[in-house]
Amino acid sequence: METSKLFKTLKKSFFGFIIFVSVQLQAKENDNGTLKTFLGEHARKDTLKTFTMESDWSPTTSLYIELGGKFLPSLNVDFRKRENFAISIGTSYWLDAEENKQSMFLPSVMGYYLSGKRHRLELGGGLGPFIGTYTGLTSIMLFGNVGYRYQKKKGLIFRIGFTPWMAIPIAEDASFMALPWAGISFGYSF
Repeated sequence: METSKLFKTLKKSFFGFIIFVSVQLQAKENDNGTLKTFLGEHARKDTLKTFTMESDWSPTTSLYIELGGKFLPSLNVDFRKRENFAISIGTSYWLDAEENKQSMFLPSVMGYYLSGKRHRLELGGGLGPFIGTYTGLTSIMLFGNVGYRYQKKKGLIFRIGFTPWMAIPIAEDASFMALPWAGISFGYSF
């Protein structure tokens, strides 16, 4: 199989997987966990009211530094409007020591599905452009995440996980890269 055909197949498969996971996570998010969902249409109304009471959770914003993770060390802001879903916006900067003039900038957006209270399983994915100061847009980076997150409502946030990424070349001198990776994060929720 030619490299270009392989690349197109990988790209279609990856985007299909991302769309599938996004739809599944959104469906899970829309299912608010009512007792009626679990017992069917024959659930008792008084039990349903008891089970669906509002929790004491409130939206949070977190600021954290990630080492590894999205290819480079990054500074990220995490917004949680729902208890089990977060959106993270981050940025990384890298200076090429050999050329001393070429630097790369990597903004990123990721979505995370979270399960648990303080100790959480974290699943996510996202993307970001890889931009060089002299070459412009060189690649589109795709990120994945499977990991552990410890987060208080107000206070410490700690994350660690498997964070594979893939670089899809846009510029002629860029090349396709895919790498299994890991990351660790420390921050604060406020």
